[in-house]
Amino acid sequence: MNLIIAATKRLAHFTLDVDIMLPLNGVHAVVGPSGSGKSTLLRLIAGLDTPDSGIVHFKGSVWTDRQLRVDVAPNRRPVGMVFQDFALFAHLTMLENVQFATDDGFWAESLMRTLGVWPIRFAKPDRVSGGERQRCAICQALARKPELLLLDEPFAALDPVTRRTLGTLLRDTADKLAIPMILVTHDLDEALTLSDSILTLERGNISSGWLEQRIEELEQNAARSRTLLKQKHSEARA
Repeated sequence: MNLIIAATKRLAHFTLDVDIMLPLNGVHAVVGPSGSGKSTLLRLIAGLDTPDSGIVHFKGSVWTDRQLRVDVAPNRRPVGMVFQDFALFAHLTMLENVQFATDDGFWAESLMRTLGVWPIRFAKPDRVSGGERQRCAICQALARKPELLLLDEPFAALDPVTRRTLGTLLRDTADKLAIPMILVTHDLDEALTLSDSILTLERGNISSGWLEQRIEELEQNAARSRTLLKQKHSEARA
């Protein structure tokens, strides 16, 4: 069983045109320059946007088929989605935010314990850190027991240390719950560390060129850093 997206969507400056088949396990990263259609791709999968043409199939089920005029509503797709702005209800406690998505109190508690936010379950979102809010947002998305989790730059607003910690936790959660995840990120290190596969979008098309260029730049920067470090060390010894 796979996730299949073969669709087009006209955007402001180009047309998103993809033909993708992803296995339903692990974490799949989507990278590329800003404005390349990464978020739109997630929205097409979730049903929040409708393609101009094409299909979206999941586990053999037709979610979207423009020719057959099939377009399953977002709330009928077993998908959880996490955004970078946390999207929590400010007037609810952390626990109430998670419980909003499920009637299963034991499942809500289990998720919050797994992601380390159970101790702050009675706090409001404005009383906790950004990392804690994002953990709660992930719990909320998982609470509805989705068969697919979509994450749109979920760590972009967090500091580097919190990003790494939460990224590792997300990877562990994907393995533990066996829920496939699609992660949109601008952070190439994050994509390389967390994902099982990497998909590159550039101006709406699948492209390996941008990723190869970025890897080459990272290698060059690492080499310069090593040279500078050796130079500074030598100067210090002198």
